[in-house]
Amino acid sequence: MNEKGKADQDDILMEKSLLSTGLGSAPAVDDGTVPVIDISGPEEEVTEQLWQAATTVGFFVVTGHGIPQSVIDDAFSTSSTFFGQSLEDKEKQSPFAANINSGYEYMAQVRPSTGLADRKESLQITAREGCMDGRWPNDFIQVETLALMEAAHTVAGKILDLLEPQALPDLAMEERGVLSKSHTLWADDGQCTLRLLHYPPAPKEDIVRLREEGYWRAGAHTDWDNVTLLFQRAEDKGLECCANPRLVAETKDYRWAEVNPVDGGIAVNIGDMLARWSDGRLFSNLHRVRMPKDSELNPPRSRYSIAFFAQSDKRTLIKSKDADPITAGDYIVSRVKSNFEANFKTP
Repeated sequence: MNEKGKADQDDILMEKSLLSTGLGSAPAVDDGTVPVIDISGPEEEVTEQLWQAATTVGFFVVTGHGIPQSVIDDAFSTSSTFFGQSLEDKEKQSPFAANINSGYEYMAQVRPSTGLADRKESLQITAREGCMDGRWPNDFIQVETLALMEAAHTVAGKILDLLEPQALPDLAMEERGVLSKSHTLWADDGQCTLRLLHYPPAPKEDIVRLREEGYWRAGAHTDWDNVTLLFQRAEDKGLECCANPRLVAETKDYRWAEVNPVDGGIAVNIGDMLARWSDGRLFSNLHRVRMPKDSELNPPRSRYSIAFFAQSDKRTLIKSKDADPITAGDYIVSRVKSNFEANFKTP
């Protein structure tokens, strides 16, 4: 297999294996309060807490991040307004292009772990020069979402800087900061993405049927980036996480746990890029969004979330002892293609 084809295949095959083993649909067994870390504290203390969380559950919540709640609330408000429009209007305003991972998509992402389309719609805002040309739905979405994207980019950089000394211990001092510096907003090869997500409501009988047919609001998967920051509303539960199978390969101690919203907190998880870059010192973890429980269906209601994906710039070379080198651009293309095969066109 050629250089750019080998390095991504293990991650895709791991997700596909979740369907045959049943791990992706195993029930949650923990109410699972994941670690909550105030990153405004002393650096040495915060670094140790982040590393401990990142090397165990792989999911954690950060507080003390410095993003004003008003910026987060404004982004959720504009998200709700956009998704409240007709399907035709949304598709017309922001046509989806899988090859650049930008625009509006409606139930088009098919997870390798389920073989079924996620029950969600999203607006994918990719921070690369030209990607959003003709895809900005309106001015207020651009203003409100850019404010959150820039703030999230800063927080992601801080988290990466704190993890880097232990994740990449062989780096010389003058090379420090390579992780955070590899994420450039709106450069010609930028890949960071802000994703507005909406999981539409449905009548109870439809939810029951979809559950029986194996659908999830978002099927089990790992993220393709270095770190993900997920903003959740207090009333919107449903996110669940589980350790990467590679991390618990010997013990087989797979436990799905809830990742409930924390007041003022941002849920953070490690992605596949950082797992490779760190030579397995860190593992990307599995996560999913379950269908609503019966108790959450009276009345049926939407779930909203916003994700910031810190994806290294396209020309960044990701090296690993266990896989061939691959550029971040080739890596993302391979993962997008595996999820949007039906409407993927070679860039």
